[in-house]
Amino acid sequence: MPASVGTNLVDAAPPGSLPCPGHCPEAAAVPTPPYQPEAIWHARRTFFDDGAPAEGLVDGAVLRSWQRCSGLGRSVHEAVDFAPVERTALQRLMERNRALLQVAQPELTALAGAVHPAGYAVLLTDVRGHALAVDGMIAARSAPLRQAFRAGVDLSEASIGTNAMSLAIQERQPVRVLGAEHFYADTQIFHCCAAPVFDPQGEVVGALDVSHDMPGMQHSALWLAERCAQRIERRLFERLLAYLRLEIDVGEAAVGAATQAWLALDEDGQLLAASRAARQLIGLPLDPAGQALARGFSDLFESRFETWLPQLRAGHHGAPLRLRGGVQLRAQRMDGLSPAARPAPITRPAARPAAQLCFGDPRLDRAFDRALRAFHAELPVLVTGETGCGKDVAARALHAAGPQGGGPFIALNCAAIPAELLAGELFGHVDGAFTGARRGGAVGKIEAAHGGTLFLDEIGDMPLTLQAALLRVLDSHEVLRLGATTPTPVSLRVVCATHRDLRDAVAQGRFREDLYFRIAGHVLALLPLRERSDFDAVLDTLLAGLQQPPERLDTALRQRLRAAPWPGNVRQLAHALRRAIALADPGAPLAADDFEGDLAMPAAAPPAAASPSLRDAQDHAIAQALVQAGGNVTAAARQLGMGRATLYRRLAQARGPAA
Repeated sequence: MPASVGTNLVDAAPPGSLPCPGHCPEAAAVPTPPYQPEAIWHARRTFFDDGAPAEGLVDGAVLRSWQRCSGLGRSVHEAVDFAPVERTALQRLMERNRALLQVAQPELTALAGAVHPAGYAVLLTDVRGHALAVDGMIAARSAPLRQAFRAGVDLSEASIGTNAMSLAIQERQPVRVLGAEHFYADTQIFHCCAAPVFDPQGEVVGALDVSHDMPGMQHSALWLAERCAQRIERRLFERLLAYLRLEIDVGEAAVGAATQAWLALDEDGQLLAASRAARQLIGLPLDPAGQALARGFSDLFESRFETWLPQLRAGHHGAPLRLRGGVQLRAQRMDGLSPAARPAPITRPAARPAAQLCFGDPRLDRAFDRALRAFHAELPVLVTGETGCGKDVAARALHAAGPQGGGPFIALNCAAIPAELLAGELFGHVDGAFTGARRGGAVGKIEAAHGGTLFLDEIGDMPLTLQAALLRVLDSHEVLRLGATTPTPVSLRVVCATHRDLRDAVAQGRFREDLYFRIAGHVLALLPLRERSDFDAVLDTLLAGLQQPPERLDTALRQRLRAAPWPGNVRQLAHALRRAIALADPGAPLAADDFEGDLAMPAAAPPAAASPSLRDAQDHAIAQALVQAGGNVTAAARQLGMGRATLYRRLAQARGPAA
C-alpha cells in the first residue's frame, strides 16, 4: 500500500538520500514505504470504475480527498487550469502573508539549494492553498510543473483536486501524494510531499511542498519538507512578542537542539503560546480551534513563576521544571542565554534582517523606514496620531525589527492607571513600600523591559511629577524602586505614543520640555485612515484576520467604506467589519446595511485637552510626594500636611476593591 500520510519522523535523513540543508541533528529517520503504482491503480479502479469502497487499498487521507472531490460532482478527466491571479489580487495575497513569507524565505532558499541538483522544486502555500513562493528546479521541468509553480496560482483541493499541499493542511500532518493518487488525470504527473506550517498558537498558516514531475521521489523528501516547516515554525515563534520563550524537554539533562517543544510566557507567567510538541508534552489540545490558552504557569507546573524564574536566571543550562502530576522536565531559554539575576547592560548587536511593517501607503512606509533607522541608531521614537490609527502596532513593529527585538516588549498605558499607582507600576516597589504593596516587592515596567523595549502609550497623560522621575531614569539608565535605596541598572529602548500635541502641552506647562526632547529623538507621525492611500489593503488585511475572503466586499461597498470618515480609524473599521460579518448571513456578500451607522458617522473633532479637576491635582500632588519620599508613606503624608491614615485611605480608594 502506498504511504501518503507521513509517520512521526525524527530529525534526520536516512543515509544516501537527499542532503539536509544545515542544522540537522544526527539521528535515524523512520523510512516511508515504497511507491507502489500497481496498488494505487487497483484502488482507483475499485473506487472510480466499480464505485466500491477503497478502504485499505489507498491511504485514508487520499481516499477522503477523492470522496470530497467526487461529492462535488467532479470528473477525473476534467481539465486542470493553473491560472495565475491578476496583479492586484497577487499583491493582496503577498501582503496578507507578508510575515510568513519573510520568515520562510531563508529556509525555502536553503531547502531549494539542497534539492535543486536532484531535480526537485519547492513551494510555500498559504492556508487556502495559494502559492506564495517557489524555488528549486523549475525552469527545466515539464510545462505542468512550470505552470503550477508560480506565485499566486490556486493549488487548493477545490481548484486542482487531491494534492499534497491541501492534504497537509487538511490533515494537519506531513503527507505524500504520488502519481495516480492525485484525483485528476492532468495532475498525475506530479509526485509531491508536503508538511503543514503551524503558527505559535497552533493554527495552520500554510504548507511546505517538495515536488517532482516523474516517479522516483526519494524517501527523504518528506522528511526534508517537514524539517523545513519546523524551522519556519521556530522562526515564527522567535518573532512572537513575549517576556520569556522556553524550549522544554523531558528529564534532567540539558535541553536538546531540536525538541520543537516551545512555550511563550508573559511577565506574570501567563502562557501566550505553545508549539504542537509542547502541547503534546504538557497535555494541551493539539487543535486550538481559535481558543485562547488561558493557562498560568502554576496551572501547568508545580512551581510558582516568580520563584522558579531566578533558577532559570542562575543556571547555565536551563532549570528543572516539574509538571503537575510529577513528570520531570528541563527548560531553557530559546535564545540559549541564561539571564543572570541582574543582567549587565546589553551591547548593541549588529542590525539583522527583520520583518518590517509594511503599511501599503508609500508615505507611511517611508516614514516607518526612517523611524526604524533612527531606532537602530539608538534614538527614542515618539509615535503620534489620532486614536485607533495603529500607534501600538507601529511600536511593536519597531521593537520586532530593532536590534533588541529578541528581548521583551513591555507596554504601559499612562492614561489607564491612577496617578497614585502609576509610579509603582512604572518603577516597581520593594516589600512593605506602602500599604497594599505586593509581598516580596514587584518589578516595575522599566525594569521588566531590560534588554528590550519599553512602550509608554499616551505619554501625554503622565503626571508632571512622574515625568521628572522618568527623565532621571532615561538619563541615568538606572531605576530606583519605590522604597529602595539602591538603583538597578537597565538597558532598554524607549518608544512613546500620544494622540495629543505635546509641543502645545509644553507651551501650556503640562509637559516637561526636557522630557519631550528626551523621548522625541525621532517623531513618527501616523496618518488617519481617511488620508491613507492603501484603504483596500487595510480592508483585506482585516478580512484575512477574520478568516474572510476579500470577495465579501464588492467594489461599490469598498468605495462607500473608503469615503466614510472613520474617526476611530483602523480600530473602528475593524470593529465595524467584525460586527457586519457577525450580522450577515454566513458567506454572503456584505452590504452597506450591515455597517449600520458607521457609513454616516461624522468625523470627530480632535479631542480637546481636559482641564485638570481638583481631584486630579490632589492625585498629582500625592504621586509627587510619594516619588520624592521614595515610597515612604509616612514621609509623604508629613510633606502633604495630612494624616497618614488619610493618605492610606486615598491610596486604597485609588486602587479600588481588592481582588
